[in-house]
Order: sequence, then C-alpha cells, then structure tokens
Amino acid sequence: MKISTDPCFLQEVMDHPAVRPWIGPDGLDGSWPLAAIFDQGIGIEFEGGGFFFHRLGDGVVEVHTVFLPGTKGVARFCAQAAEYLFCGTEVTKIVTKVPVDNVPALRLTERVGFRLDYVRPAAFPRGGVLHDVRHYSWDIDLWLRGTEGPQWAYERCCELDNRNKGLRLRYRWAVMNDDYSVLES
Repeated sequence: MKISTDPCFLQEVMDHPAVRPWIGPDGLDGSWPLAAIFDQGIGIEFEGGGFFFHRLGDGVVEVHTVFLPGTKGVARFCAQAAEYLFCGTEVTKIVTKVPVDNVPALRLTERVGFRLDYVRPAAFPRGGVLHDVRHYSWDIDLWLRGTEGPQWAYERCCELDNRNKGLRLRYRWAVMNDDYSVLES
C-alpha cells in the first residue's frame, strides 16, 4: 500500500482502455483529470490500481475504485485502505455509488462490507441505456464490528500516530455496544 503524492499512477489506470468505459457516463469525451481534485482527497495505490477517496466533509469520503482487469487481491486491498482511513485519518464514513451494470464493482462493494442505502432509478447512462445506481455506505461502527475489536483498533490507531482517534473508537464501541469493559484497560 502506498499513499499517493500525485495522481499520475491512478490517472494511468483510469485512462486504460479496459477501465475507461466504466469510469464515466455516455457523452463524456476524453479523460477525467484526477489532478483537478487530487488535493481534495486521499489516493491509495496498490499493484494494479488503487482508490481515490474524495473528501465530502465531516469525516465522509466518497471512494472511486480503479483497478486493471485481472488484478488479484482487490478485496484485501479494500480492507487495508479502510483500516488506514478509519485508524490513521479522521474518516468515519465511506460512501460509493455503483451503476447496476457494473457487476464486478457491485460484488466487491457488498463483499467488503458496504451497506446499501438507496437506489436511484435510471440515473447513469452507459451504452445507450439508463442504469439504476446503487448508493452504499460503510461507517466506522460497521467496520469496527468486522475487525478484531476495539482494543485492536485502538492499538492500530496508535501505530498510525492517531491515539486520540483510537481512544474515541474504544469509547464509541462502549456506547454503541453497551460494552464499557473496553474502557477499563
């Protein structure tokens, strides 16, 4: 995992002929210049692609997933990126939108733990067809339930030099799960 310092690698993946058709709707000519918004988010690179997390405010980011076809381990990369965001930054919620014709993206989104929030009917034109768009979210509480627990998350936050977030995660767990034993250590 590498935190991106510039958009070049992710832009190359976005512009790849096998990836490009899945990035934008019909009528979009040329490349979407990631450089225009790169300073408003967090880029994370892996072999074969990566993620761009665009900040929406108040600890919420929207993820854009860009991997070359055939890349192995993308679900594992999602878990690593989520761990970094939820422990090493002030992110508390990740959102994403997936057109229903992008079946691999739908499977990945649901497999890693995102929750379906709602569906916008006929919202994304691709291939001359209007496709429904599924809106998903993955909040820190849902993520924490899928980890080794609040003490592990606290320790991981400390390793990422974010002790205060780790303390908040333990307290959050205590309140959200009526389990105040985590505050005794």
